[in-house]
Amino acid sequence: MNNLQRIRKERGMSQSQLAEASGANLRMIQYYEQGAKDINRAEAHTVWKLSQALQCNMEDILEDERLLNN
Repeated sequence: MNNLQRIRKERGMSQSQLAEASGANLRMIQYYEQGAKDINRAEAHTVWKLSQALQCNMEDILEDERLLNN
């Protein structure tokens, strides 16, 4: 489970609710959570909108590259 999915679930939000609250595209949220798209390469504005909706820091959503490469 990646950071975005973990935090979203901790907040008790569905993907659809996160999409609505953040204004981000539902399909993109699904891609980020599935690992089909790299959240670390997302536009800063997208990460900011997600973090605002989840009430967390932008850095909390990003994945630690050092952990991904091991």
